[in-house]
Amino acid sequence: MFERKKRRRFRINDDTMTTIVVSSLFFCVGVVIAGMVLAYLGVDVSTIVGNALTVFGTELGICGVMTIFNRWADRQDKLAQKRLENREKRENEQRENQQIVGDFLGK
Repeated sequence: MFERKKRRRFRINDDTMTTIVVSSLFFCVGVVIAGMVLAYLGVDVSTIVGNALTVFGTELGICGVMTIFNRWADRQDKLAQKRLENREKRENEQRENQQIVGDFLGK
């Protein structure tokens, strides 16, 4: 019949949370720029711009915390993988040693 168009989604790094935070940052920058333009025209927008800058700072803090957490989680995954590889290596060595001892005693 007719083909349905695939919806394109705006995503950054294929992560919804990052996309939300970055979009919020762009919105705050837009509010600050609009406030600067209005302030140039003589409108008092100090409260709006102050709140936008507060939200902007909070969002930057959230980005930093998310980055730190992602790095920590990646490091924990690598350590767990390394422990698993070491455990498998020890078990293989033990099996080989038992087989050698069994062959020695059996002959």
